[in-house]
Amino acid sequence: VVLSSFEDICGQENIKTYLTEAISTGKLSHAYIFNGESGSGKKLLADAFAETLQCEHVEELVKSGNAKAEDIKPCGKCHSCIQAEAGSNPDIIRISYDADAKKSIGVDDIREKLINDIVIKPYEYDRKVYIVEDAQRLTAQAQNALLKTLEEPPEYAVFILITENSASLLQTILSRFTLVHFPSVSDAIMEKYISGKYPEEKERLPFLIKYCAGVPGVADNIINDENFETVRTSSLENLFSVLSTDRSSAFVVKKYLDENKDKAENIFVFWLAYLRDIILMQSQAPNMIINIDKKDTLRQLAAKYDTDYLMNMSKRVIKAKNMLARYVSLKAISLWLSLKSA
Repeated sequence: VVLSSFEDICGQENIKTYLTEAISTGKLSHAYIFNGESGSGKKLLADAFAETLQCEHVEELVKSGNAKAEDIKPCGKCHSCIQAEAGSNPDIIRISYDADAKKSIGVDDIREKLINDIVIKPYEYDRKVYIVEDAQRLTAQAQNALLKTLEEPPEYAVFILITENSASLLQTILSRFTLVHFPSVSDAIMEKYISGKYPEEKERLPFLIKYCAGVPGVADNIINDENFETVRTSSLENLFSVLSTDRSSAFVVKKYLDENKDKAENIFVFWLAYLRDIILMQSQAPNMIINIDKKDTLRQLAAKYDTDYLMNMSKRVIKAKNMLARYVSLKAISLWLSLKSA
């Protein structure tokens, strides 16, 4: 379901103002790149922007010449808005990749859903909005095909590429698009967002603010993941085995990773966060740690291992995480991780 208002999106006030002013003044770009971390609000804002561009009420307001940026928001009641919120607006076209089937968005996807479609005028409204999700997965061939369309785009077309890494896009693409970067929001905004949306999270609030690092979507994912705390706690318990110099600890680590195969990447992220916190405690900077609710256990580990050893283990965990991304077996990763001198 598409959001019906920019106001429902956490933070990003400068971006909201920039986009609503572009609509109210008629100074729209044909092509935007929304760049930022996963969970920073890119997709939500792209959806709200597309709905606003198609809103019949907004269109009338702009044509009247009396539009102000603060008045630019979808009405949620016109036929276009109702269709947009139901995901059935024929003039809002989404292009994404099938994570189960392939790892990229190829030239055939762009041809089928964009190039062949763009020659057809809007079905019901004045514009066609094309939203390409996970644009960092566009192949070079797909990007070059898109470039040809951008050389002479029809007046009615607006393109939005959503990406976590704009640097992965061709320079020729970057030069044709208006880059809109989504920064992390402040701790104060995160506190307001979490407290307002999840009042039951009062006890976990300090941890969530630090762990989410200004990315609201991360908070949503954590709070709605019933296994998050179980895995976070068990990963700390098993960090003792990861750090142990006893070779038999390799079997403990292997067993733990085997039992949590689908959470292995998360476990490596937790281990890195814990190691970071332990080193900060040793550096007399406890106010900077993320896992503030695990201070007592972290203090035990800080007293047991020296900083150089912990730094070395952090590097090994990072490498193990990269090995997992390359589909190295968990058995090989756990055994390698336990060979501290390798």
